[in-house]
Amino acid sequence: MTATALDALTLPLSDRRLIEASAGTGKTYTISGLYLRLLLGDNGREPLSCEQILVVTFTNAATAELRDRIRNRIKLCYQRFIGLDVDDDFINRLYHSYPSADITLALRRLDLALKSLDEAAIFTIHGFCQRILSDMAFESALLFESEFTLDDSQYLQHSVRDFWRHACYQLPELLASAIEGKFSQPNDLLKQLRPLIGASQAKLNRQVKPFDEVCQALTQQVSRLRLEWPRVRAQTEELLHSLPLNGVSYGKADDGFPKLAAMLASMDNWCLYGAGLPAPKLLDSLSLSNLKLKKGGSIPLDSELPILGQIERLNETINGLIPAFLVKARAQISARTQELKQERNLLSPDDLLLTLANAIIGLDLAMCQSANADESSDESAHIAASLLAQQAISQQLTSSIAKRFPVALIDEFQDTDPLQFAIFSGIYPAVASEAQQHTLLMIGDPKQAIYAFRGADIYTYISARQQTAHHYHLDTNYRSSLAMVSAVNQLFTQVDDPFISDTISFDEVKAADKGSKALIEPESCAALQLRLLAEDPDKGLNKTTARKQLAADASNEIARLLNLASSGAATLVAKTDKSSPLKAKDIAVLVRDRNEANVMRDALTQRGIGAVFLSRDSVFDTDEARQMVLILRALVDPRDERAIRAALACPLLGFSADNIHEFNQSENMRAQILEQFLTLHQLWLRRGVMPALLNLADSLNLLTRLQQAKDADRQLTDFRHLAELLQQKAAELDGMSALLNWFEQEISLHQGGEEQQLRLESEQNLVQIVTIHKSKGLEYPVCFLPFVSLARDQSRRPAPMLYHQAQHLIWDIDGSDDGWELAKQETLAEDLRLLYVALTRPVYRCYLYVANHCRISKKGDVTSFLKDTAIGYLLGIRAKDCRYIDIANSVNALVHSDATDSDTNQPIDLIAKHEINPLQAEIKLQTTASTDMQTLAARTPKARFSISWRVGSYSGLVKHLPHEKVQPGADDEADNSIAILEPDVITQDNRFSFERGANAGSFMHSVLELIDFIHAERDLSKHLPEAMKQYQIDTRWQDVLYHWYLDILRSPLALSDGTSLQLSELTPKHKLVEMEFYLPTVAINDRTLASLLKRHGYGGELRFDSFQGMLKGFIDLTFEYQGKYFIADYKSNHLGDSSEHYLHPAMASAIQSHRYDLQYLIYTLALHRYLKLRLKDYDYETHMGGCFYLFLRGMTAERPGAGVFFDKPPFILIDELDALLRAQPQQASATNSASTNSQEINV
Repeated sequence: MTATALDALTLPLSDRRLIEASAGTGKTYTISGLYLRLLLGDNGREPLSCEQILVVTFTNAATAELRDRIRNRIKLCYQRFIGLDVDDDFINRLYHSYPSADITLALRRLDLALKSLDEAAIFTIHGFCQRILSDMAFESALLFESEFTLDDSQYLQHSVRDFWRHACYQLPELLASAIEGKFSQPNDLLKQLRPLIGASQAKLNRQVKPFDEVCQALTQQVSRLRLEWPRVRAQTEELLHSLPLNGVSYGKADDGFPKLAAMLASMDNWCLYGAGLPAPKLLDSLSLSNLKLKKGGSIPLDSELPILGQIERLNETINGLIPAFLVKARAQISARTQELKQERNLLSPDDLLLTLANAIIGLDLAMCQSANADESSDESAHIAASLLAQQAISQQLTSSIAKRFPVALIDEFQDTDPLQFAIFSGIYPAVASEAQQHTLLMIGDPKQAIYAFRGADIYTYISARQQTAHHYHLDTNYRSSLAMVSAVNQLFTQVDDPFISDTISFDEVKAADKGSKALIEPESCAALQLRLLAEDPDKGLNKTTARKQLAADASNEIARLLNLASSGAATLVAKTDKSSPLKAKDIAVLVRDRNEANVMRDALTQRGIGAVFLSRDSVFDTDEARQMVLILRALVDPRDERAIRAALACPLLGFSADNIHEFNQSENMRAQILEQFLTLHQLWLRRGVMPALLNLADSLNLLTRLQQAKDADRQLTDFRHLAELLQQKAAELDGMSALLNWFEQEISLHQGGEEQQLRLESEQNLVQIVTIHKSKGLEYPVCFLPFVSLARDQSRRPAPMLYHQAQHLIWDIDGSDDGWELAKQETLAEDLRLLYVALTRPVYRCYLYVANHCRISKKGDVTSFLKDTAIGYLLGIRAKDCRYIDIANSVNALVHSDATDSDTNQPIDLIAKHEINPLQAEIKLQTTASTDMQTLAARTPKARFSISWRVGSYSGLVKHLPHEKVQPGADDEADNSIAILEPDVITQDNRFSFERGANAGSFMHSVLELIDFIHAERDLSKHLPEAMKQYQIDTRWQDVLYHWYLDILRSPLALSDGTSLQLSELTPKHKLVEMEFYLPTVAINDRTLASLLKRHGYGGELRFDSFQGMLKGFIDLTFEYQGKYFIADYKSNHLGDSSEHYLHPAMASAIQSHRYDLQYLIYTLALHRYLKLRLKDYDYETHMGGCFYLFLRGMTAERPGAGVFFDKPPFILIDELDALLRAQPQQASATNSASTNSQEINV
């Protein structure tokens, strides 16, 4: 059906209509214009509100852009309707067509739309499904508490591992070895199945026998062959020798067929000793129908070779094993993944589509099949009634949606898939009932359908077009220059079928530009610059060499243009009276992948040209991600020196070979680094993985060191991006190991959604290197396409593979010959669409490179790969022996074709040809400042900064004391007393004999941080085993630790009013774990501080250097109880081997020895300042409860007071300490690793 040129002002806003919008023709402008018409109402149609107009697109970024564009058009429309002039032809026409009597009402509608646009129904497809399923949960049969997750990969990975265990571990060795020969681990299986898991509509290309049946047949055939082979072996050899066997395959007959002898010997060995299956090549060579004979030779009819028939049948069965395994795996893994998500009431993006599609279609296939089967009359009646009920609910749902959204505009419709179209087709059928009129407008461009890897299905678009009666197209390009538009038209009309499809045509578009737009420079003003690279006449041109030479030429040309621009000789002319010098950021190099981007960036860097890379690639598929795995392994287990050594070897951390050698040789350096990783490990536990990684980067001065790298911005951006993704995912997973496992899986599969795409590392004036996929929808003044003539590697045929046949998606389980040809043709068709997208990005000029990537044999035979590329196809290159002269002739025909401006009848400078010299000299970018740059100088700082200012802590103030260890968790100190115990007490596993030291202290703290005191039994059962594994605590301690923790939580903590409390009474909202604080501190010294403390009865030695800056700390537990606020600190110190050793005198001695009193005075001051800030009527005596120092080994409900040290420092001491530490009144800031919301402690 012929499409009609679209006029957005007169398009009927009814029924189902398809609008094809070629690149640059104002698709978003058109959508926003139609939106205005729907808001205002026209041609008898009632006006609609923002909430009634459904607009659907495919990415979050696109929804944001659409919302902004619609908002701006509404503002412009409002301005025009109040009488102001606006530069918008559509709005001007809309205003003049609108009844003047209704202008006031129109203004009200526009004003209301502006105010309510944040509530507008502008969604991604998944956002729309989520909204409908949430708002209409009953009609869609969705559980009310369902949660949405963007990433269900962990459940898919779980399902694969489950299947692997159940399907592979139980197989006999014979079969297991065959499976593992193809898939060595579960990830290998997942890589092959992942595209199929999401393609539920894919049909098998042939019938596949059930896996269990194949396994049984294979076992029987192997047993039979092993029994039969020794008996007929000699006879078989004799008969084979009598046949006219091919000498190349089996060896010469005169030599006794030596290759055949080796094959027979291999069969002998397998029958006697082989645990697995014979090699496929061996079975092929000995299969009856595959015997290689001399030319014209044949097997006599009376030859008795039944054993070779057995080998052939065995070979066929073996060839069916992997397909059967994959079919079973796909079904069971898909089902198990759904089961896992249903158990957790989760919906992934694909689940949203499937759930809504099922609800809208209203048919349960299993129920339909049962209804058609030979069931009893009662059963059939029940099924029929259920079907009718389901259809009634479906009709109610679709009616409700269509009533809520009487008009839907689907943007980027070429990227739809069968489920998405089923949803909208169900809501807005092609033939609407008279009772309910609705409109479905589908806007897209099949020439830009390039997202098959994301599930988009061009064949669904084609099917939708065939089902739609009204077709329109946008025929004017508003982006590119007249010459650029004409050049693209000319290139794509060189062949009759430019997209290898009779359903996707290329219709020439007009240019809104009338010839004023151009890149003006001395050598050529042609819009399309074809630059040709010839092969070596004797050696050909391999891909690596071609890539380097193409990148070199493109970089030289960019340098030439920028050098010209610096002197004003290369300018962009947008209008007759408006021009500007070309800048680096005006230039984009379009590539297919990261490898091409790296080659291009290296070439630009070599010439002194800065560049930035934009891609839709996943950040998981980067060197930084692979290095991050090694760093995380070291942080997860900081006692593993091999893991730390591997982390230090990462280029990101900047350790040289000499540094690592020193780490291996120097005990001192090794101890320092191990302590640093242990500190970071504990920071991860307290505050999360991202703070630990950023702290590591800061401590190693990562920013400064990476400035020396050529891609420093890229590395830093990826590092921070990965840290953010890890922090987000950590909230969903239990423990460090789970997070590390997830991260390793993501890297292995390098799958990523929008939030995992590589981020822009810089916004400076740099050349932009962009993947073609990322460039879609964007425009650039000048584009370079250096690598489009380099064919994809098709040397390996994938099996299985996906392709379309008669618009159906086919899962070719074997990788058949016919299927491979169809798959290659489909790939070429997508490459043509990619090339169309790339060629329609530039505004003024496009550099298109053509290289004859080919092999030349010693005989001189040429194998060119240009015929397998999109540009080769458009140039008419079909022969595989193509030479450079053939390419040049095709290009000459294109260059010399006449082109004129239809309005002025003047010739247009469309296309120029240039032959690349591989030996050309390198052109460097001139370093003279560009005309738009100002000379900048740093302001001379007037303030004086003291290098003694630093961030300190309690540990820093006491680190010079004799007994104090400063590493986190290292408070497990014994006092100097010696307890004499009975031997059986010494060896008994209990709290007193539990291990000591920093690791034990960190372990004890971590469990108390993780558990909810109110539900301790439940949480201990979950978190205690994980923490024990994390800290490598022997599992024999689990029962002891479980009851010990319960005893700690139930021990009474005596209060000053004579009452007591237990930790087990504290709810999460009444406590903060690991509250972090910073106390601003003026210059203090040990003598001044010690003197103050001594005056108030807190005597003891202090030794530290004069200090100023910030005192930083973490309070183990801050809690509110009956209106008072308390501090609790956990101490795992070993004071003795019975509760008697943990009474007040012993604890007071430990407090004094380690100067814990100074620690809790600092903590009290921090809390005091914090409460003064947060409580309006704060009073120290009223609100401050005091400090509990809990010696965990001594705490027991059976001995109140044991292990519990309490003190409330006098207010006068805290007030004087406050005055001592601050230069002027200011408060402490407090944060918490889980939340910075002070309401967590009821303030």
